[in-house]
Amino acid sequence: MKHKESAVGMVDMSAAGRRMKPIAAAVALLVMGAALPAQAQQAAVKEEVVVVTGIRASLQQSLNQKKIADSLVEVVTAEDVGKMPDKNVADSLARVPGVTTTSAGSAEGSFGENEHVQLRGLSSQLTLTTLNGHTVSSGDWYGPNISSGGRSVSYTVLPSDLVGRIVVHKSAQADLIEGGAAGTVDIQTRKPLEFKQNLTTSLSAEAAYSTAAKSTDPAVTALLNWKNADNTFGVLAQLFSQTRKLQRAGSEGVWWDKTGANYADPALAGKNISLLSGAVLFEQERKRQGGYIEAQWKPVGNVTLDLSGFRSTVDAKNYNTNYMASTINAATGPGGNGNSVKPSGPATVSGNTITSVFYDKNAFGANSSGAYSVIEDVAARPDAKTDSTFVNFDAKWVVDQDLTVSGKLGHTSGSGRTKDVGFEVQSGWNQGAGYSLTPDGIFVLNVPGGDKFVRAGGGIGGWGSYTESSDKESYGQADGELKLSFDKVPSIKFGLRYAKHQRELTKLAMTLGAGSGDDAQIPDSAVGNYGSNWYGKLPVNPTPGFSPFKISNDYVASWVAKYATFDSHAPQQEYNIKENAAAAYLMATLQPSDAVSGNVGVRVVRTEMDIRAFLPGGKPNYEQSFQDFLPSLNLRADLAPGLVGRFALNRGMSRPDFGQLAGNDLSDLQHTGVGSNPFLKPIRSNNVDATLEWYFAPKAMLSAGLFASKLKGVIAYGHSVLPYADAAKQGAIANYDISAPLNTDGTLTGFNGAYEQSIWGGFGVSANYTYADGKQTGKLADGTCNGKAGEDCSLYGTSKNSYNVGAFYEDERFSARVGYSHRSTYKLGNRGGSDYFQSANGSLNVSLNYTFNKSVQFTLEAQNLNDPLLTVFKTDTTQIAGVYKNGKTVYGGVRIKY
Repeated sequence: MKHKESAVGMVDMSAAGRRMKPIAAAVALLVMGAALPAQAQQAAVKEEVVVVTGIRASLQQSLNQKKIADSLVEVVTAEDVGKMPDKNVADSLARVPGVTTTSAGSAEGSFGENEHVQLRGLSSQLTLTTLNGHTVSSGDWYGPNISSGGRSVSYTVLPSDLVGRIVVHKSAQADLIEGGAAGTVDIQTRKPLEFKQNLTTSLSAEAAYSTAAKSTDPAVTALLNWKNADNTFGVLAQLFSQTRKLQRAGSEGVWWDKTGANYADPALAGKNISLLSGAVLFEQERKRQGGYIEAQWKPVGNVTLDLSGFRSTVDAKNYNTNYMASTINAATGPGGNGNSVKPSGPATVSGNTITSVFYDKNAFGANSSGAYSVIEDVAARPDAKTDSTFVNFDAKWVVDQDLTVSGKLGHTSGSGRTKDVGFEVQSGWNQGAGYSLTPDGIFVLNVPGGDKFVRAGGGIGGWGSYTESSDKESYGQADGELKLSFDKVPSIKFGLRYAKHQRELTKLAMTLGAGSGDDAQIPDSAVGNYGSNWYGKLPVNPTPGFSPFKISNDYVASWVAKYATFDSHAPQQEYNIKENAAAAYLMATLQPSDAVSGNVGVRVVRTEMDIRAFLPGGKPNYEQSFQDFLPSLNLRADLAPGLVGRFALNRGMSRPDFGQLAGNDLSDLQHTGVGSNPFLKPIRSNNVDATLEWYFAPKAMLSAGLFASKLKGVIAYGHSVLPYADAAKQGAIANYDISAPLNTDGTLTGFNGAYEQSIWGGFGVSANYTYADGKQTGKLADGTCNGKAGEDCSLYGTSKNSYNVGAFYEDERFSARVGYSHRSTYKLGNRGGSDYFQSANGSLNVSLNYTFNKSVQFTLEAQNLNDPLLTVFKTDTTQIAGVYKNGKTVYGGVRIKY
């Protein structure tokens, strides 16, 4: 059987391999060990062992495991013990065909680190991430993302050092946990009994230099694995502590609105105008700490017990300063009374958007009119944090040569929490205010005299809240595999799983003490200016001729500590969701001929939800239940020597994000927000894949595939005006322009191709390309996709084009890898009835390693070398929400292993 050759360092797990007699299996293992001593390893039949060294060995492992798999998978293996080629698990996945990553979960742009993973060109909420086959809870550190309650694991808490390999399941099969309508990513750690030596140690010490933050920060990772001489008991322990300072420069259109029909300048009436145009500086220090421990025990030869635990915390305190040119009063009249004035000098218009405008100091008259040229807002989040924890117990019993039973029992929890306080000062009207937009979407602020903070009676404004989420799940499952005497169906697998999940969001409103608003208390020593070229080397300086004033972060932190308390609940934003899921499956392996194999099965799932949340005009709790019948078929055929064909047909499902079912995210300034819908149904997808893979040489593959999905229940956003309490005005009820999720239909069609080869002299290349065309086919009652005529009807999260290109070199001492990943523009989210888009972007990364001897290796890596502009825009490219630069990061260190 052509496809049954064993992979380097792997036991044959194919249907034929499972039918091998014990003696034959032992002989096969001995032959592999004799032929490939450098890659040999100890393994029991049916246990897969991954031991790789170097880029080429890693490539060989990945391709071999992909080749023999019955379903459509991609495999990423570690280059060495505790050494992935990237800093974050999501970084490694970004190079996989058909996989894209996002570095943010809201419409806030990028924070410089990949955080979520997408498959098949669909939103990250349709990708399930597991670790060693079980779920992992996590939270977030950024307020809006905490509130949005996503199900997608935040990869921020998962350092790459944990990983032995990653398996990306692009096609579903019945024995995989439900929840990944687009696919499943399973992160697999090493097992204590898989290591070759009885004692293995590894230590990595590294320094990371950020060109934007101009800071050098430490990272240390240690691994210890011990097992006894009989290979019946072992313990693995890993610890990590990684610090990184981030600085992101940005330019934001904070408040887009329309001029009135009776605007003072008729040529500008009814046009989009930026009322607050900001120059933004985001500063953060992230410290990720934690560890992983696992004990493996074989009390008897046919029983394996495994207990593992994990804890990761990310401290992520941050400050975001937004220095904004205010044209609010000039455009709408003082207090929004509609008595606007004409701009001073000519204004420019592109389409329906005012791209350049300026109002001089005489636009309103005296300061008593309430107009201000500059508003500086410092968002302080001094205690932002997220964490993830799990304890998992696995047991496996080989009852006899035909029956194996196994089970899992575990608990996982994650949380996110942050104070989010806005310290706001208004600098008195000096010599006018305005802005102009460059072709790159950058706001050039025109605020003469804006280098000085003028106390003009506006005082200190304050807004804020404390947000905390708790996510936890207890689960148990039992699985069995029975070998059959029927050659066409060599075995069947069956199992049950039950999980109790709970997601809770707590929101506390901020109360400011007496005297907090007096701007006279700000000492002159707390008022400085941004340094030269502070804007992250963007193409233009946002404030030509001077450096804007800046209230220090330390003073803002002291103001928060002195005046802010968080003691009153915000019930309209809080929620508690309990979710119970019971599943059963039956799956048969197929071997209709020597050249064809696969599996067919069905998974049946029942989900029950109890949602306690506020909905304007609604009730305090909602109950729902769903049944899902999820069939799957995976076929694999050896069409010719080295040529493999695959076909997959399945149905997947993903449950709505918790924040889509309950809660809301409101902007009190603009009276806009994102609401929720407790009546949402799961997203179901009918998926088909057809792929050809040509393994034309060792460490080489060329593949091409087509895929399509029909989506029922995919999320769209309707538009409505609803009454909410305005926290900025002591809870007064006001109408908010709200976008809320609802179920609709969609389709996805696409193509992907990939090429990998180790060519000659230690050199190798790789490239892949994915085309994905995702469309919302169901329309709202008004015939639009999101409540506005002419809006884009693409699916959220879908880039039409994504690609990766890379090359590597490796010899006995030196290895190098360079790679570039790119994705085209995609729809990021919806707020207040308007869609937000992330511009096309790409990242260039380089990795260099020098092996001094068998125990010492020096490393030098660089990420985001091209430092691209990352642009978020609203509705169309003329309404810029934000343009950002994160800078480059260079890592240098040493790895010691024994």
